[in-house]
Amino acid sequence: MKQGFTLAEVLITLGIIGVVAALTLPSIVAHQRKVEYSSRLKKFYSMMEQAIRMSEEDNGEILSWTRSGETQMDDEGKTDFDANGKVSKDFFSTYFLPYFKYTKFEDGKNVILEDGAKSGQNPKVYLPDGSTISLWNGSCMDITYDVNGDSMPNERGRDRYVFLFCFNSINRTNLCGNADKAFCSYGQNITSRDRAFDLCKNEVNHNYCSRLLQFDEWEFKKDYPHRL
Repeated sequence: MKQGFTLAEVLITLGIIGVVAALTLPSIVAHQRKVEYSSRLKKFYSMMEQAIRMSEEDNGEILSWTRSGETQMDDEGKTDFDANGKVSKDFFSTYFLPYFKYTKFEDGKNVILEDGAKSGQNPKVYLPDGSTISLWNGSCMDITYDVNGDSMPNERGRDRYVFLFCFNSINRTNLCGNADKAFCSYGQNITSRDRAFDLCKNEVNHNYCSRLLQFDEWEFKKDYPHRL
């Protein structure tokens, strides 16, 4: 007499497999995302440091690099994203862009919202792997790296990480922790991982998450405070 599984037994087995898959798949996906994001952050940071070394050969020592002005304002005292974007784009095009591959470089521009309010878009560099770099010209140049480009969630601390390029010794000391360091993770003046963790978790804009990740060698540790 041939023996086999009954239909009920097969369905129960499939149900168990489905439950196990449902329980384990999210953690597998989350782990893979952490590995991918970590790899891209390491690549980005290395790419920027290499670009700086190459650019110094053509443009002189990094501490001498300049831009045409700080945040550009309109007649109403609001940010002029057209003008501000031009400052950012000119700076990045001069000192960084010739030294790595990219697919597109969008201009910054003013945007009028449906309610008539003014907003804007910062210049954005698209890289071959789908990640992006956006630029904000403030007291320093904010360089925001988005590991998955225009894909959601587009939130700092989750897929966006902020770096700085500072132009004077005061900002370099206060934000990069060294008057001779122009490019750094946001808040490299923070010398304690615990402090960086607290700021990454609780600071409103989560700017300091890049500093926390730098402490962890661009790895997402189990205690990383934001869901990817």
